[in-house]
Amino acid sequence: MISQATIERILEAAPIEAVIGEYVTLKRRGANYVACCPFHNEKTPSFSVSPSKGIFKCFGCGKAGNVIRFVMEHDQLTYVEALRFLGNKYNIPVEEKEESPGEAESRLRRDSMLVVNAYARDFYTRYLWEEASGRNAGLSYLRERGFTEQIIREFQLGYAPDAKSAFTQSALAAGYKEELLTSTGLTIHYEARDNRPEALTDRYQDRVMFPIHSISGRVIGFGGRTLRSDKQLSKYINSPESEIYNKSRSLYGIFFAKQQISKLQKCYLVEGYTDVLSLFQAGIRNVVSSSGTSLTSEQIRLIKRFTQRVTVLYDGDDAGIRASIRGIDMLLEEGLQVKVVRFPAGEDPDSFARSRSARETTDFLENNETDFIHFKISLMADEMKDPLKRSALIREVVDSIAIVPDAITRTVYIEECSRHLDIEEVILTREVARIRKKRAAAPPHTPVTSPPTADEVAVPEKEMSPKYEDLSRCEQGILYYLIKFGQTLMNDITVSDFIYNALEEDELEFRDPLYAKILREYRGISGDDTVRRRYFINHPEPAVSQHIVNLMNNPHHLNLKVLRDSLPLEESLLKENVTKSILVYKSKIVSIACTDLTKELQQAQLSGEEDKIQQIMKELMVMMEVRNSFARELKRLN
Repeated sequence: MISQATIERILEAAPIEAVIGEYVTLKRRGANYVACCPFHNEKTPSFSVSPSKGIFKCFGCGKAGNVIRFVMEHDQLTYVEALRFLGNKYNIPVEEKEESPGEAESRLRRDSMLVVNAYARDFYTRYLWEEASGRNAGLSYLRERGFTEQIIREFQLGYAPDAKSAFTQSALAAGYKEELLTSTGLTIHYEARDNRPEALTDRYQDRVMFPIHSISGRVIGFGGRTLRSDKQLSKYINSPESEIYNKSRSLYGIFFAKQQISKLQKCYLVEGYTDVLSLFQAGIRNVVSSSGTSLTSEQIRLIKRFTQRVTVLYDGDDAGIRASIRGIDMLLEEGLQVKVVRFPAGEDPDSFARSRSARETTDFLENNETDFIHFKISLMADEMKDPLKRSALIREVVDSIAIVPDAITRTVYIEECSRHLDIEEVILTREVARIRKKRAAAPPHTPVTSPPTADEVAVPEKEMSPKYEDLSRCEQGILYYLIKFGQTLMNDITVSDFIYNALEEDELEFRDPLYAKILREYRGISGDDTVRRRYFINHPEPAVSQHIVNLMNNPHHLNLKVLRDSLPLEESLLKENVTKSILVYKSKIVSIACTDLTKELQQAQLSGEEDKIQQIMKELMVMMEVRNSFARELKRLN
């Protein structure tokens, strides 16, 4: 863990306007700077940088945070990697907690494996360009496939020579240990057996090599395509699983594509290495590949770090599509917006891009996108006349809709499904609700498509959502006063103490988990309002940091008098507004309780439970009196 003192030193040494100014052209506007946002395409600047607050905010796409958050978002680094980057830039040692002997050994081993892979990449690349056999075999093959020198060099493609141990002998001579060569999978160690002597051989022989990069650009594995015609040989061989390479968590091309994916807010997903290369060469640089394996949830979450929108590219082979269509449901399950493009019969992304111009390829992708409902219907168009097969198609589409976690998105899909399959919305809605309820009720060990979400509770969405959304806005209003004025005195008590006392006297806790977390953490921080605000703005959790930045830029005032920073703040005005925010919040809590009690009363009356009816009525009368007292107090303050 990096110490808070180190983080503070980095923040003090790294002026946000100087760091961001190296990525975009900033223009001064008053006390702030503006620019066109580097995270999405725009013509009118909506990206603002505030040196005094140490934050940036885009009013177009909503991205916001401090200088660390900017580096994380722009360069797609982790929190620790961003701190190290800034620390190196401003000559600040990044101190981390002391490693245990086991942790140090593991880290050194991983670093050593990455060094070995870097050596292998350079070996294969050099062989491709400098050795006659590499040029004649590997380079000729790549040029025949239509790849330019620029693409070959950018993706660091190489060639493994047609020899049993050329790489292994070279690596051993260079001082690399046998154990590291075998643990990375570059070398295979055969034990002596029968009449066969012990031997070390290269895993990759006579193959074009595709280095697989991590998100930060380090080589974690390889894919090798054979150039031999022997059908008994696997066409492609990938590195085996290791401490540095996990196939299910890796995407080919992600290092090269991440910035364009983030900027365009869209990712094209293909299957093979050459699909990525051909599309890149056509100018489509927001594309990654699952490397020929079935799509995994870890790969989807990796995409989700950069965008919510994914377009899956399928070739014209029906059998291949049906085998991999499960990936669409997995993308929907993760809450992504999914589109599909199907290439003409006999074509795939690689062949299509190679046989058309870059403009034709781009136009085809843009003009042939369709949602998953249309895609599934088109796959089974010939079966629509058979009632049983039509029923199966409807059920398959409904199953996919039920996976979608967002209620609004599900509603839109239901409308689309109703229109294109000519079936009533109410029937589809009821079936989707039944499937989700069944999944929500499934025991933990039962395989289900996705976990139940917050909208799956006993109270229907239309009855539940508005009241809790209203409550959340009240909690947000209280947080605004806490974060901005928490240490300001109101008569003889600080705003923060007033808020905590008001909540604790009625044993109230925030319902929103994020707001509750901020409320809890605030109490453990020392310092004035500026120090505390900086703590949350620089919070390592993106959700917390983003929310505080948004709160400070778009304060929520609960329809009270606007407090402008440029005007002097009078104690009486602050006390009035904080008091109102607490009263409004408590009033909402009581209103929700009254609504729930009314429903319980109706149920009890239907079942004829007299004792329960009397008990509920007493509780309801008390709650209504409390609500009325809050209303009177609020009226007095207005």
